[in-house]
Amino acid sequence: MKRFKTSDFSTINNVKEVEGYYLNRAERRSILSCFNIREYADFVTIASENPNEIKLIFYNDSSIIQEKVFTGEMNKNYFEIYFSKQQFFIPLLYSSCNIDRVRIGRTNDGKLLIRKFIDQSGNLLFFGAGYSYETPYIFPCASEYDNHLPIQKNGVWGYFDSFGNVVVPPKYDFATIYEHDVARVKLNGKWGLINKQGVEVIPIKYDKVLPFDTLSPPTFRVSILGKMGVFDMNGNVLIPVIYDHIDSYISQGFVRIRLKEKWGYASRTQVVIPAIYAEVTSLMWTSASRDNAQFLVKRDGKSYIADEDGYEYEAYKGMGQSKYAGGLYGTWFPKRETKRKIQFEEQDME
Repeated sequence: MKRFKTSDFSTINNVKEVEGYYLNRAERRSILSCFNIREYADFVTIASENPNEIKLIFYNDSSIIQEKVFTGEMNKNYFEIYFSKQQFFIPLLYSSCNIDRVRIGRTNDGKLLIRKFIDQSGNLLFFGAGYSYETPYIFPCASEYDNHLPIQKNGVWGYFDSFGNVVVPPKYDFATIYEHDVARVKLNGKWGLINKQGVEVIPIKYDKVLPFDTLSPPTFRVSILGKMGVFDMNGNVLIPVIYDHIDSYISQGFVRIRLKEKWGYASRTQVVIPAIYAEVTSLMWTSASRDNAQFLVKRDGKSYIADEDGYEYEAYKGMGQSKYAGGLYGTWFPKRETKRKIQFEEQDME
């Protein structure tokens, strides 16, 4: 097994030295996800009641305090927890490795340092496969968060400034931190978005309001009664709340959308291909610079190429080379003489 860096851990003697109240944010991961917990929380308290345990305490969006306890041990300057550790060797013939662990400590400036290690690898005779990696994540103390702070009081949530003054009166079932001067809040079981004055920018009427991407300024995916759409942080509708599905992951700048049984594509800010196709099978590009996205789609048993400007072309297979992203679709080309503008009215709204 590979040896990984431990010199960035500062000196600690026991697990109680990592206790604290931390902002649950890193560039690519949260504290909870390092522990394989798939829940949302803005802040996490780390506590320890005995030398071989670490406890995570946090609020999820049900507004019920959660506690998760993990067993591990001190090892040099960090506390180490294994979630899985399986190794099997037959010399010169076969080996298998399945390891998932975290090491928890502090940086020299007092921040929480978590190193997440994954090893899924093996060998058969002399052929190796799999992967292993270790990544450090640094989490600041909650005191470094200098925006309006969500606090629960008498069973409801509101916002206070750093001096303890009320800035948004407590009335919500749950409240998240402010990012880009907006915050998601829950009231009477419904979600919305408010600004720093407590004014609703996305009405508190949706079953879910979730960040749609990590770009700035952010956009938000909402859902209500099974229908989905996208808003910007000012409450403007970018993708109408009419679709039965919008992908949660933006791939190469686009997501699939579905209305009933028909599919289309949207960017992070607008629908580019209305949902009128039985299949949307690949994303292609017209040039190496990728200045105009094209999509291979199917409708009424025929193949078409639709572009991000909303035009459709009948597609044919031919000899030559085409720039595309993924798949073996380099032989599909548009019949230029069949160009037509796709109309949003073609979507089945009944």
